Amino acid sequence: MSGPIVVHADTHPYLADHAFLGTPVVPIAMVMEWFASATRSAWSPLVLHDVSVLRKIALTGFHQTGDRYSVRSRNTESGQSLQLLSAEGVPHFRALLPPAACRHRQVAWVVPPGLRPAKRAPYDGRFLFHGPAFHAIRRVHGVSPVGAVGVVVGGQELGWPQSDWQTDPAAIDGGLQLAGLWAEEMLGGPTLPMSIGEFRLHQRGLLVGPVRAFVRGRPAGEYSVECDIGLVGVDGKPRLELLGVQLFLVPDAAQRAQYGDG
Repeated sequence: MSGPIVVHADTHPYLADHAFLGTPVVPIAMVMEWFASATRSAWSPLVLHDVSVLRKIALTGFHQTGDRYSVRSRNTESGQSLQLLSAEGVPHFRALLPPAACRHRQVAWVVPPGLRPAKRAPYDGRFLFHGPAFHAIRRVHGVSPVGAVGVVVGGQELGWPQSDWQTDPAAIDGGLQLAGLWAEEMLGGPTLPMSIGEFRLHQRGLLVGPVRAFVRGRPAGEYSVECDIGLVGVDGKPRLELLGVQLFLVPDAAQRAQYGDG
């Protein structure tokens, strides 16, 4: 069990810009940072499997005494099982750190065919609720039924405090935001990311400068879509990848506020 993670306006001020109806909600991107910090794996790339949202985390104590969480780790036949627990022991997220031998070959990230201009600007106030600290999308080059391409920045460009970062939650969230814009066009409404089949971290710490963001989509279902997300540097090498991302349609704004964000 890791030491307590205390989430407060003083320790995590950027989360004030990731809020529903005034209450900050922990994004799945932040949880992957906590999982990566708990493992501090010596081999690269860092790979997490089956990252899943079990219950949303609404930070009701964000502006008072803070909210406390911890990462519980245990060894299994499949690898190191990770869970993010509340102070009361309630599990909110889970993931699996597989054995080092379970690395996968690098995939090529290419511009999807049939790109057209996106129907809306990212932060027009109608879909992406994020405040300035999470305005990670700098440009949307286009979307198509099979994916999207844009430009994303990370925490350094967005003014996040310097720390011993293992990942770049702002950049990860930016990739998920771009996937959400694509998914909205496929399903006709807002979606929430509820699971990630595989997370690959090729470079530790906050990104330096902008990166290209690729979304590679699969045929949409009635209420959900699946895609892969790659953030690639100007050298053509991936900085991080999220494979098998499941995004589920949220029917209306009231339910969206109820369920919160992964």
